Amino acid sequence: MGTSAVGNYFGALRRRAVYVATILPVTLFICVLLAFGIQPRYQATSTIMLEPSSVPKDIIESTVLSYSDQQIEIVQGRVMTVESLAQIVQDLDPYPNEPWSPTEKAQHILEDTTLEKVDPVTMKPAAESNSFSLHYENPSPSLAVAIDNRLAQLFLSYNTKIRTEAAGEAAGFLQAESEQLAKQMQEVDGVVASLKSKYGEALPEFLQKNQSTLEDTQRQLDSIEQQVLVAQEKESVLSVQLNQMSPNLITQSGDLTDVATVRAKLTEAQQRYTPEHPEVKRLQRALETLMSQQQSNGTAQSSAALANNPQYQVAATELQGARNELVNLKAQAAALRGKLQQYRDWVQRTPAAEREVAEVLRRRSVLQSEYQSAQDRLQNAQLAKSFESQQGGERFTLLRAPTLPRSPSYPNRVGWILLGLFFGIALTGIAVAVSESLDKNLRSGRDLHMPEDVPLLASIPFIRNSGDTRRRAIMLSCVLAGYSVAALVAGGVIVSSLHHSPVGAPTAASVPVK
Repeated sequence: MGTSAVGNYFGALRRRAVYVATILPVTLFICVLLAFGIQPRYQATSTIMLEPSSVPKDIIESTVLSYSDQQIEIVQGRVMTVESLAQIVQDLDPYPNEPWSPTEKAQHILEDTTLEKVDPVTMKPAAESNSFSLHYENPSPSLAVAIDNRLAQLFLSYNTKIRTEAAGEAAGFLQAESEQLAKQMQEVDGVVASLKSKYGEALPEFLQKNQSTLEDTQRQLDSIEQQVLVAQEKESVLSVQLNQMSPNLITQSGDLTDVATVRAKLTEAQQRYTPEHPEVKRLQRALETLMSQQQSNGTAQSSAALANNPQYQVAATELQGARNELVNLKAQAAALRGKLQQYRDWVQRTPAAEREVAEVLRRRSVLQSEYQSAQDRLQNAQLAKSFESQQGGERFTLLRAPTLPRSPSYPNRVGWILLGLFFGIALTGIAVAVSESLDKNLRSGRDLHMPEDVPLLASIPFIRNSGDTRRRAIMLSCVLAGYSVAALVAGGVIVSSLHHSPVGAPTAASVPVK
């Protein structure tokens, strides 16, 4: 770019000084008024980090699920509700100059609050992080700090409350499950007791004993049956011997062999002798003896009791002993057969009993295993509940508390001023360029389109007269007056904006911060 071109630009700016003196300052003045005249909004920021548990999981295993990066938004949705913010509005009015209802003010808190994931070290935005910043905007910087601090406390208290409640719910659920399993085990124990009462000695645990007893009983029965055979043979021999003997000695003489003969001889003797005669008495005794023998039905015991023959009495006693022994042996055999049958029944019923009992015991074993597992988990849940109540698990930690902001987050005053300066320069340049392009006046020889071989003889310069000087002075005075008024107005707006505090807004020292 040559010196002549630069001179042309400066010449154009000098000729269009009115544009430079008006458009640029007016644009800058408007942006300054907007920057300091718009109601400012101050942003308070608190940073919270999801801190992992300080105790290894192999020592205490928490029953509460860990928060993932995606779940931070879920926690935000649960914490940042109109219902939870209503208490903040009740304790601390965030918009004292607005005629809104408490619900509307709580809704505006939601709209003015943003959550941003940040790096816990640099505090810069990060897409994946376990830390986040809570930004809250308010026209009052002190209220912005107070409300943002209360919002941070909501997150911290919600985390502790929810994790403690979740651990308590887990412990309560496991407690109910343990009680239910214990009740089922009691029912199964009742079924086992009824099966034991139903099958008794036929239960599987008595099978070996029953089989052993069955074999012993069978051997005893075989032995008893052998003894019965021997006793029966002995009874038969003694019966034959006893039948061949006479119970009384008088019958051995052969004269008193039957009742009819004795009765005939007694009648003859009574006719011949007196009643006191020895023969008559002997015959009477013989008749009585024979009659007694007939009335006893031929039993050896009765015969032996009335007999006076010692050999007969011995034989009868032996026969009665043999018969008693036989009766006793038969009774023992019958008892053994009954016992044998009973044990056979028990052994036969054992398979069915074993199936039923095994099924019930298998069910009880499963319940016992589940109950023990539930007890272990319950103990762990109770430990985790105590652990969570003491905030030993994963927890939200306040990394940075909100501080009183020195400058508003909106509007960006420096940005607005720079934007006004940029637009002012751009508009001034456009206006100068347009005016120069539309101006047809000839101001120098360079503006003439003449052949190169035709020389320019002379040019008459612009001569400013007294009227021009007076007009220029008046214009300069007006511009300076306008600049002064604009500077006063802008200064007043800036001072008012910097020192003005919203009516009713508490200062940072008077805001209750928990």
